[in-house]
Amino acid sequence: MKIKYFLGLSVIALLISCILSWMHRTELIEKRNNRVENNRSIVEILGTINKEDQVKLLATYGLLLEQEQRRDQSKANTDQLNINIKALDGEISGIKIAKAPLDKKLATAENVVTELRKKLGPGVTLQNIAPTIKKLENDLENAKQDLATRQTELEVVSKKVAANETRIQKAEKVQVDRLVKIERNSTEGIITAVNKDWGFVLVNIGKDQGVEGDSELIVKRDGIRIGNLNVVSIQPGLTVADISRKGLSRAVEPGDKVVFQKLGE
Repeated sequence: MKIKYFLGLSVIALLISCILSWMHRTELIEKRNNRVENNRSIVEILGTINKEDQVKLLATYGLLLEQEQRRDQSKANTDQLNINIKALDGEISGIKIAKAPLDKKLATAENVVTELRKKLGPGVTLQNIAPTIKKLENDLENAKQDLATRQTELEVVSKKVAANETRIQKAEKVQVDRLVKIERNSTEGIITAVNKDWGFVLVNIGKDQGVEGDSELIVKRDGIRIGNLNVVSIQPGLTVADISRKGLSRAVEPGDKVVFQKLGE
């Protein structure tokens, strides 16, 4: 009877082991199939990117990396200016702490002098209390001079703080302007029409895309610069521009790309 019992347990354990093995094998097969399908999708996506697009993509990544490095440097400069301001704030706090006892002494000396002068009667002359009053007046004058010195130091430190705050504001403005230029320089337009008789074109970017009256626009075809445009009129999504004859290498045609001129171009 015991042997049959143990044999029954062994059979049950064997069945459970087989079921678990089958489930584990099924899970591995599904994971492998998913991985193969993902790899196939990645290969298909990579196959859609031609060599020319890869070069453009690398160039774009390089430009983006350069602009991010400039942004990080601007942020580092701003952080250093903030550290300098905190140090100056500490100096101001120290001067105010040192000035507080002097203010108290000055107030006490002024009160004593006032009380003594109130108590001067007909039988008391200034000569009787001249030494005391003289000492108090000297103490008061010294306290005033010390206070004036501390006040001057406080004004100097305050000017330093104001100067650093101005520098921070300028640095932040430069950083914001740089980011705006980076975003604007990535904008591209298309020439939608060309009037060859009058030498002007219509471009499908305008005020909403950052075009301004003094914007320098470049015409490109197949990635090659063929000429410049001079802005004549700007609307929210349209720009009218004259074709600059200076440096024009080919005739401008509808469909040519228009980009903002970058520094150094």
